[in-house]
Amino acid sequence: MSALAVANLEAGDCTSRAPLSGWRISPTPFRDLDIELGPDFRLESGEALEEPILRIRLQGAEGAPLVVAAGGISAGRKVADAGHDTGWWREIVTAGGAIDLSTHQVLGFDFLPGAETAVKTITPADQARALAFALDAIGAATIRAYVGASYGGFIGLAFASLFPERIEKLGVISASARPDPMTTALRGVQRRIIAFAIENGRPEEGVALARQLAMTTYRSADEFRERFEAAPQGPNAGDNYDVCEYLTSRGRAYARAMPAARYITLSDSLDRSNVDPATVKADCFFVGVASDRLVPAQDTKETAEAVAGRAQYLQIDSLVGHDAFLCEPDKYSNALRAFVGE
Repeated sequence: MSALAVANLEAGDCTSRAPLSGWRISPTPFRDLDIELGPDFRLESGEALEEPILRIRLQGAEGAPLVVAAGGISAGRKVADAGHDTGWWREIVTAGGAIDLSTHQVLGFDFLPGAETAVKTITPADQARALAFALDAIGAATIRAYVGASYGGFIGLAFASLFPERIEKLGVISASARPDPMTTALRGVQRRIIAFAIENGRPEEGVALARQLAMTTYRSADEFRERFEAAPQGPNAGDNYDVCEYLTSRGRAYARAMPAARYITLSDSLDRSNVDPATVKADCFFVGVASDRLVPAQDTKETAEAVAGRAQYLQIDSLVGHDAFLCEPDKYSNALRAFVGE
């Protein structure tokens, strides 16, 4: 799948995001590195990875303070525009942006697992340990900041808890110390849909259906009311409705890029998040979204209030819901810029 398609996949259908055209090349230099974790790297579950490699991208001012940026389970190392790649967080990570590539070096990474063919039990703490391994490999004893949204925020909390001496600042958007039980329930249904589809030899269809259900949680009910009439597209029971047509198209697109085993692994990983906020000593900046159904703003706020380090909390309103970190970065970018750059 092309880099452009992956970026659009992560962005959902944020219509304000203008992708790079096929001929345009971003001049910002970057380096892609494969960090060998080694055969002795074990997950908390005791399992070993088939491919113990963490793929990272370094971009921006070499030798400048290092910032790690991470997003949702569909995100990866291509955070900012680079070459023909469209960064999934290009409005935030750019020269002059909230995470300024002219004054910082940014590290993005592809979440474990890599090319695994089977479901693995991976926690956010496992991702954090792999990141620490990569930092050792590039000679970075500490990082100026870790800024994570959604799954990336859960990993950031785990990293700050496990390695308090290696991080100065932690930015967390739409994430909290542990998942909301209703969210876990919804993700559990998604995983069982995929498992059922695998048993029946139709894994891609299972991923598409699971993604359709997931899309109803990434966005708010108010947004759906504005966009759709819930009007039938045919005369018979079982025919699509306009809102269902939208979900079907998003599910099919996602299934072409996300293998079934990887979806189950990363979905389950989200629900294994469990950090004691009192162990987080870094200076923190939290953003909650009032309409977020996946990570209730109250959960984010309570985490902010419980960390040991100094903490700022910003709550934003958004028609979009959980995807506000992608679709409406202007609502938190100035505050994030001040936090990272101060």
